[in-house]
Amino acid sequence: MKAIELLNIILTIFKSCRNNSEILERLLRQEIIHSAFEQRYILKNDVFDFELEETIDRNDKLIEYYLVANDGCPYKIKLIFEKKWFLKSFLFQCQSCFCEDKECSVCGGSGWGVL
Repeated sequence: MKAIELLNIILTIFKSCRNNSEILERLLRQEIIHSAFEQRYILKNDVFDFELEETIDRNDKLIEYYLVANDGCPYKIKLIFEKKWFLKSFLFQCQSCFCEDKECSVCGGSGWGVL
């Protein structure tokens, strides 16, 4: 499976479920979540429709997808390749610093998600 195909599966799951526990269960059942995936962001999510804004190939084993939610907020998905593609992270942009504060007390300077 190609990375873009996995992205489409993930987005379809979000759009069709609209229940955080069910989304997480389906992602786990399909074995597409990486072992380092932080589940709390999915469980606290309240957005289910996304559009692809930009794709960044970091290397042949890491791709980042920048998305815009239907409420206009930015999100980032990281897919990592380890014998197959896995969902490594699904994060919203920090609403405290918007990726501009390297010492942000909310996101730790990453600009995505929260501590």
